[in-house]
Amino acid sequence: MVNQKVLYDVMRHQEWVPPHSDEWYSQLGGKYNYPWKSEFEEPTAEMVLSQKIDSYVNENFRILDVGCGHGEFTYQWSSKVKEVVGIDVIEEFIYTANINKPSDSLRFITVNANEKVPFPDDYFDLVYSKKGPWISVYSEANRITKRGVLVIGLYHGGTDGGLRDLFPGLYHPMPVNPYDLEYISRKFEFDKSELTDFNIEVIEEVEYLSTPEDVLIKKCFGQNEALKAVAWKECLKDIEEIFYKNATSKGLKVINYYHLITARTKLG
Repeated sequence: MVNQKVLYDVMRHQEWVPPHSDEWYSQLGGKYNYPWKSEFEEPTAEMVLSQKIDSYVNENFRILDVGCGHGEFTYQWSSKVKEVVGIDVIEEFIYTANINKPSDSLRFITVNANEKVPFPDDYFDLVYSKKGPWISVYSEANRITKRGVLVIGLYHGGTDGGLRDLFPGLYHPMPVNPYDLEYISRKFEFDKSELTDFNIEVIEEVEYLSTPEDVLIKKCFGQNEALKAVAWKECLKDIEEIFYKNATSKGLKVINYYHLITARTKLG
């Protein structure tokens, strides 16, 4: 039976910072690693993205990772292609990516993707983004890529799988049906893009949160310590009761929805 008790809404706290805002990234302190513990069923959304990219690239490719973060995902292409360039607006991310890069075939630079990107015409053979910006840099995709190449984006479309019914107040109802592809098309402004051959694939990534605390850690990722202290005080006891009533042997099952978007640059 679904527990209907309304929990404390941390998003109404005066110090709540919208995720992916400049202040939110600043509070991460240059570390974008998920801090909660969980298990995933495979393939994960990132695995699906990797497989998609891997099916197209070869040793002569130059590829661009938009919103590369620390570069861990980007590193996997270092031995498979001619050159990999990762860009991100967060300087701390780029510093970490360059310090740890495994090969000189990789380079990482700080770039504001909302401005003109510093690459020559017809340079890249593939462009992708793992949860990074879509509309901004892809407005230049036709210039910086060769003709008719693939553009790929993986974007989070919300988490549910019963999570929002179990913890009302702490988690709100899904604002948008992740299978509403017309909405997704409008959100990413496909009609304004100069790209062609758009396709949207919905990925349901199954995750098992390991402990009651992980429910809160996931919700409060990127928030400050003062807000977290309030959340733990107001919510943890109720979360523990709900968690242990509904968790499996693997943990509490939730579903992360992702949209895998592909398109192509113009042929000429």
